[in-house]
Amino acid sequence: MGYLMPVTVEPPGDVAVIRLDQPLGDVLAGVRALADVTALVLHGGPRACAPTSDLKALVRVAPAVRRAHLGRLHDLRDALGALPVPVVAAIGGSAFGDVADLAAACDHRVLAEGAELVSLAGTGVLCARRVPAAEALRTGLVDQVVPVGAVLTAAVELARRCAAVPVGGCPAGP
Repeated sequence: MGYLMPVTVEPPGDVAVIRLDQPLGDVLAGVRALADVTALVLHGGPRACAPTSDLKALVRVAPAVRRAHLGRLHDLRDALGALPVPVVAAIGGSAFGDVADLAAACDHRVLAEGAELVSLAGTGVLCARRVPAAEALRTGLVDQVVPVGAVLTAAVELARRCAAVPVGGCPAGP
């Protein structure tokens, strides 16, 4: 798999892997260009799961730039929802900001042991709560929790299992 390529499919016609450490526009273009795949895995590389880097960067930019970024994020969530194939998030670290938002848009999620998800809640005031991997599994926020080095492999295997059964019948467990 090419690390610098936003979309890889191995073998052809199988599961596509899109790395989230690419510019958001490249990820969106990759999703829109998918053809002849049985499933999609969104994989957060090392930069994609940085706890607050995207949030800090987004706060520092001009409002118009921020709105454009959020528009692309919304478009990507819509594109993921429109795909006729299962979409699995491979979350190799704690997921905050854009990564958590995109993971929530996926059909299934595989999270690394020791990682956390951020749960957003509130009425009028938005607050965040960190959800450890074990709790995320127990409450159904994720389908599997695996060792850090096994996240991508587990997500691809889950995507293949989901693609092999009728819609809505994916055996999410290991």
